[in-house]
Amino acid sequence: MKRKNLVNGMILAFSVIFIRFIDVRVYDMPLILTLALLMGLIYGGIRLVERFPALDEPVSKRTSLITNTLVIVTIFLAFFVLGL
Repeated sequence: MKRKNLVNGMILAFSVIFIRFIDVRVYDMPLILTLALLMGLIYGGIRLVERFPALDEPVSKRTSLITNTLVIVTIFLAFFVLGL
């Protein structure tokens, strides 16, 4: 697995958390606007990641497992503890 794949997964997860936080705590957006902002944020993040050649290096299975576990724990904390 490449670093780029891990970063793309983090972008997906944190984009959902960020947009959901704005939708719940700051401004109650219509569903279409929420989805449009989410798609734009994910697309922009992934396009930004493609510009960094250092992210093409491989990652060990242990590092990949730890990173994915931390992302899942972060999603769990954001949605259940913070009430998103």
